[in-house]
Amino acid sequence: MTLFAYTIVGLAVTWALYVAYMYVATRAGEGRPVRPLYGALPGLAETADKALVYCFSPQCGPCRPMSKEVDILRGGGAPVFKLDVTEHPEASRELGIRATPTLILVKDGNVARMVLGVRTADYMRRLLDEAT
Repeated sequence: MTLFAYTIVGLAVTWALYVAYMYVATRAGEGRPVRPLYGALPGLAETADKALVYCFSPQCGPCRPMSKEVDILRGGGAPVFKLDVTEHPEASRELGIRATPTLILVKDGNVARMVLGVRTADYMRRLLDEAT
């Protein structure tokens, strides 16, 4: 094999390991209580039984289009909250948020699911619907 082929294989393996790590890291956060978010997100504690928390950073390029999708949901009355991880690093650290954008599905005061990466408003709506 040539050096180019070794480079491509190495990059593919590195990417696969990174994706696997992020999958395991987001799953590890599930089941944790979301109490650290209550101070940062007024109204989260009062939501009935489920909510979606959108974790973003102002410097995050992929977060910009997703923020518009989140605003569409919020405008429709969905229980969606926005958390700027640069303003609330302690809460982010306690919940294990490692990258942005991250969605946290909150159900009954605990993290029911964490999803990493850009998602559409339809995906977020389905995620909320599945939580019932």
